[in-house]
Amino acid sequence: MLETETRVATAPRALDGIRVLDFTWVRAGPWCNRWLGALGAEVIKVEWPQSPNTRGIGGQPVPGFEPTLNTGGHFSDTNANKLSITLNTRTPRGQDLVRRLVSVSDIVIENFAYGVLDRWGLGYEDMKKLRPDIIYLSMSGFGHTGRDRDYQTMGPIAQALSGLTYTSGLPGEQPAGWGWSYMDDTGGYFGAIYALSALYHRNVTGEGQHVDQSQWITGVPLNGAVFLDIQANERSSVREGYPPGNRAHWPGTPLTNAYRERTVAPHNSYRTSPGGYNDYTTIVCVTDREWQNLVEVMGSPPWAKDSKFDTLAGRLANQGELDAGIEAWTSTLDKYDIMERCQRAGVPSMPVQSNEDRFENDAQLQAREMFQDMTHPVIGTWPLQNAPFKMSETPAYNHQTGPLVGQHNKDVFEGLLGISHEELVDGFEDGTFWPKDLDRTPYPYLQEMIDDGTSPDWAGMPKGPLPAPAPIRTPDAETGPFGGLRVLELSDEKGQWAGKIMGDLGADVIKIEPPGGECTRTVGPFYQDVPNREKSLYFWHYNTSKRGITLDLETEDGRRLFRQLADGADVILETFNPGYMDSLGLGYDDLKESNPGLIMCSLTSFGQTGPWKDYVGNDLLHLAAGGQMACCGYTEEDLPGAPPIAPGGGQAWHTGSHFANIAIIAALMHRTRTGRGQYIDTSVHESLALTTEMHVNTWIYNKQVVQRQTGRHAAAQPNQRSQHMCGDGKFVNVGAQIVTRITGEQLKVLRGWYEELGLPVDLIDEKERNPEVITDNELFMMLLASATRDQIYHGGQKRGFNLGAVRSPDEVMEDPHLEDRGFWTAVEQPQVGKSFLHPGPAGIFNGSPWRISRRAPMIGEHNEEVLCGELGLSRAELAVLAESGVV
Repeated sequence: MLETETRVATAPRALDGIRVLDFTWVRAGPWCNRWLGALGAEVIKVEWPQSPNTRGIGGQPVPGFEPTLNTGGHFSDTNANKLSITLNTRTPRGQDLVRRLVSVSDIVIENFAYGVLDRWGLGYEDMKKLRPDIIYLSMSGFGHTGRDRDYQTMGPIAQALSGLTYTSGLPGEQPAGWGWSYMDDTGGYFGAIYALSALYHRNVTGEGQHVDQSQWITGVPLNGAVFLDIQANERSSVREGYPPGNRAHWPGTPLTNAYRERTVAPHNSYRTSPGGYNDYTTIVCVTDREWQNLVEVMGSPPWAKDSKFDTLAGRLANQGELDAGIEAWTSTLDKYDIMERCQRAGVPSMPVQSNEDRFENDAQLQAREMFQDMTHPVIGTWPLQNAPFKMSETPAYNHQTGPLVGQHNKDVFEGLLGISHEELVDGFEDGTFWPKDLDRTPYPYLQEMIDDGTSPDWAGMPKGPLPAPAPIRTPDAETGPFGGLRVLELSDEKGQWAGKIMGDLGADVIKIEPPGGECTRTVGPFYQDVPNREKSLYFWHYNTSKRGITLDLETEDGRRLFRQLADGADVILETFNPGYMDSLGLGYDDLKESNPGLIMCSLTSFGQTGPWKDYVGNDLLHLAAGGQMACCGYTEEDLPGAPPIAPGGGQAWHTGSHFANIAIIAALMHRTRTGRGQYIDTSVHESLALTTEMHVNTWIYNKQVVQRQTGRHAAAQPNQRSQHMCGDGKFVNVGAQIVTRITGEQLKVLRGWYEELGLPVDLIDEKERNPEVITDNELFMMLLASATRDQIYHGGQKRGFNLGAVRSPDEVMEDPHLEDRGFWTAVEQPQVGKSFLHPGPAGIFNGSPWRISRRAPMIGEHNEEVLCGELGLSRAELAVLAESGVV
């Protein structure tokens, strides 16, 4: 039995008493609500069996079953922990029932295009009349604000527009892309963070609000320090050697930071035995000692003893020879054997894991119970993916598979809303609850609920809204949702993004560094390329909205002061090796004795338990083991012999931080009702293992390994190319249906576009007369070749075609839509006498705004303010602590 299964009968859940009305489809919205459901929210999914319907997205029906709306395994996983109702929201009766559902819900989440709910008479102002403290989260592609709000998007297009696609690939080649809809997964995580933060704000102020999230803008801050580098060093991201593939620096190019953290070698992927499609490993040596350990693990081959490899400078200058020598060794061994040998010797190494590997061969995921067998009423018993965090008081778990379409119509409409059985029957007959022209035979339970005249007892949470906790502070339009919270952050690259999110949302985040500063201060790029712990652009990007103090926790005075701070803290976020805080007497069990409301989150590479818990990871290694590399890269046709590619920008740390934030805010929600804190164990590796969209399910249900496809989704079979070069040599990403299925109405639109660009419109006329004269693909390719990328992007969007420009970060900074949304925040850096624009939020909060409240702190900048002003030390005592190395 799974560890979680032994506790679910008695353990409370963090979101008990919260009802979510889910109008989302495709991936980002459903993925957001899946985790709210796992945390205990009652999620009512509103569907329609026709358009929009995405029950078939992400794979074929489970083998052995006739295809119906209920036989999709991937849909079941993405939509676990929800109820399903079918409702025609285009009819007056359907809209009336929606209003009744809104009035008894806490949050409404939708990812339709801008204006859809307004046309139903259900904009935010309308919702407030039904439920004054309602939370409304809109998750459209471009958001509800800005000049391009009517544009369309989807995962690969969001990645292209945000600059992320550009960071993934080899120098001189077209972008490799991401291999899955990273922005659908990550947009869902941000949706959960935004929804939970708004709910927390409501719990402490009594106020609801509208959160306007843009899916593509979510990806912009995830490019890391590149935007600061563009401004501070006038260095374009469009440059020789960038992106650098899997290396930290591309040989033979200027030695500049490529946003893969430290510039080191080796830092690459290598072929392993027996030489299959995904037989690769990754190895990174940050220090000379790690390199020497690797030489010993390899058996001290003569080539590796050459003095030119003794220093980092020599290894960087001779990467070709270095990598060839390492691969000569790795190609003789299994990738898991290499991992174990290297990790035992203190050498960071992890295998490139396919979707099959993660499910069948990953001992850590198995030990941590990542996959949980659950029985679906139609397709039977299959594994579902579990949460990548373990919460001591309110475990997150899957309590049911994805629902059958309309499975809960009777329960919700009769039991919750109280309509009569006759009204339910009439609704099936008049097209309110089921399309008149769609056969109900494959769904016999629908007829059973029609035939069952008994009134159901509502088994969900109470019918009306539960009373919210008494407000503990007055709403303030200038205060973020976490205003009044104190967070102690003891983190390196693994958790600094999580701390920044909390700080930018209003928490008082105190970053506690060792004397001399935290290690990420030594990561470039640096201001004007001069190494300085106070001028790391990497550190600046990830540490806004924090105060900074220094403490040596290895000293008794340091631990004493930390305990005093912990007594007044709401949250502690730490990223030390498993067991380190306990060894100092600063573990959760030690600290909660004097602060029972404390929430402590340990965010580590592999979690606190399991056979890999002490392994060393870094961004490249995690993207290999987490499955990202196995699905990102080039087809053999486009680039023969190309390796799997790790997307750039530090996505391993971002993904772990997103789940840490979700768990922390959920724990805060629980605390507002109970006063109790808890301990959270979050794993970066598990977070990544969840973040390749449908790929794990492709193996679970179909036993197929996905193949890398240039600039588009990896898949078990070759799929339609979606990344195309335009007339100016730049690329766009388009929905595959655009180039393969142009409808009659679209042909008329295309004709006008042809006329505008001076293309031969007679081809369109011929196509209309004889569909075989020229293919849809040929028509569209001629258009692309005759115009610039931006002409295609904006011209296509204005004509209703879903496509997006593959842009460099430099070009992203020039997007006027971001200006319309007030995205960029000018942050003063007094140590250089300049201000720089930092990326802002993907969401606009109308009740508890996101904002950067201060620049990243200098080393020990707030020692006196915190240790003297708040803990009561005298300046003389602080000076003595400084002299003894405590601060």
